Amino acid sequence: MINNKISEKIKNLLKQEICRQFLKFCLVGVINTAVDFCVYLFFSRVMGLFFLYANILAILVAMTFSFVLNKYWTFQNLEKKIKSQYLKFFFVNVIYFFLNNSIFYAAVHYLGIFDLYAKMIAIGLGLFWNFLANRYWTFKQYN
Repeated sequence: MINNKISEKIKNLLKQEICRQFLKFCLVGVINTAVDFCVYLFFSRVMGLFFLYANILAILVAMTFSFVLNKYWTFQNLEKKIKSQYLKFFFVNVIYFFLNNSIFYAAVHYLGIFDLYAKMIAIGLGLFWNFLANRYWTFKQYN
């Protein structure tokens, strides 16, 4: 009885577009985080770059990857305004970038948290900013 009620509530929740988009956004985020971490590990561990510089490069590569997946899959936005959307996406991510790096730096430098854990914390805190800004501004559908 309880499982049926929970199942029904979940089905109703998933019928809402914003919930489906948020789940897709999170899945893109998981994939994007893997891209981000791989690029970060390459530049920080293999190339020996300072952790903040490696993080900057990782975010830039992951941001472009994320734009494509979110535009066409998450928000299913077929508008031809790719340049202006990418600029908006870039602006949203510049804010995310400063938020991410501030949290990341503070966690590593001041709190002594292991850099990979600090990176996960910073990414998690930026999730909601990114989703809402991109849904309601970058990929907003004009009907």
